[in-house]
Order: sequence, then C-alpha cells, then structure tokens
Amino acid sequence: MKKATFGLILIFLTLFSSCNKEKILELNTRIAELEIQNKKLVDSISKSAYNKVLNSNIIGLTAKSEFIIHEESEVKFCFNYLEKLPNYDVYTTTRDGKLDKLIYESLTDNEFIYNFVPEKVGKYNIKLVAVFKINNKENEEIQVPTNLYVSVK
Repeated sequence: MKKATFGLILIFLTLFSSCNKEKILELNTRIAELEIQNKKLVDSISKSAYNKVLNSNIIGLTAKSEFIIHEESEVKFCFNYLEKLPNYDVYTTTRDGKLDKLIYESLTDNEFIYNFVPEKVGKYNIKLVAVFKINNKENEEIQVPTNLYVSVK
C-alpha cells in the first residue's frame, strides 16, 4: 500500500511539475510579446509628442489695439494645441534670431504671458522662441519661434 501511495504521489508530482513547466514557458512567451508591444507603444507616443512639437505654432494675443510707451504691457502667447506640451523654455531672441534672454523655464502649459515695456513709438516687434529638448537618440532641440508686431503710441 505504501508503495502504491508513493507511486501515485510520484506520478502526481511529475504531472504537476510538467504542467508548471509548460505554464511557465507560456507565461514567459507572453511576457516577451507584451514587452515588444510596450516598446512599440512607447515609441509611438514619443513620435506623437515629437510630431506635435514639430507642427506647433505660437500665436500672440493682445487685449489692446495699441500699447503706451514706457508702460508695463503684456501679451498672451498660445500654442495651437489645447493640451499640455513636453517641457519647454522661452527665450527672447536677437534681431538675427539667436537665443538671448531666458524668460521661462520648464513650462508645459500651452500658453504663457510675456511682459514688456515699449521704449519707442511705432511698431514694436516681439520675437520669442520656445525651445523643446526632445529626449530621443540625438537629444534633439526643437525651436518654435513667434514674431508679433504691436503698435505703440
């Protein structure tokens, strides 16, 4: 009787062990498939964010038709996307378009306010650029410029 019980236990353990090996192999295969799908999704999301930045525009909005010389003024700048954006910095630019002064750092909102004091009467040119640092293989930097003329009296 003891030999029969021991034999049954041995057969049961062998079957159980063999089923476990198959289940473990099946689960490992499924994990590998899910890791591949996850990589594709992450790449797709990154590409989508990259394309959103590449296709961005910045639009300047003013509450006034004219600004007054030597008076603190502000202009609201909005991106053409309503949702949040990847981190970006905002700079003023020189006449030839090179980055000048850092105004904002690490923004993600789709809008920001630019404060300025016009120094002379006539057309006042506001030239800003949003700089996105894209974390891709090249650690690319994308610059989205904006150029707005306002009237100063």
